[in-house]
Amino acid sequence: MTQAERFDASVALTEPDEMGDRYKDAVERSIPRVPVKNGVVDIDSIWVETSLPHDLLRSILRREDLKLPANVERINLKSRVQQGERSGKPRSRRRRRKRKVRN
Repeated sequence: MTQAERFDASVALTEPDEMGDRYKDAVERSIPRVPVKNGVVDIDSIWVETSLPHDLLRSILRREDLKLPANVERINLKSRVQQGERSGKPRSRRRRRKRKVRN
């Protein structure tokens, strides 16, 4: 079994198992500690709180048996964290000005 087969989040949480239930419980315990804006919680704030990988966290949050607190209406699954590469054209570096020496 390769390392990629061991941790495939989409396969790991399709059928309930002990490990998936533990991750679900951890996410349920962390949701009341994250900021809620107008009844919406961002996946990024849950990610910061739990440190779970995004794909695993996304599959846990899509589960039907996830219990949300009363003040949370929905969870925004669209991440606002940049994924490595920058979009658009690269920024040019600013050159430092050399100081003039006085005699």
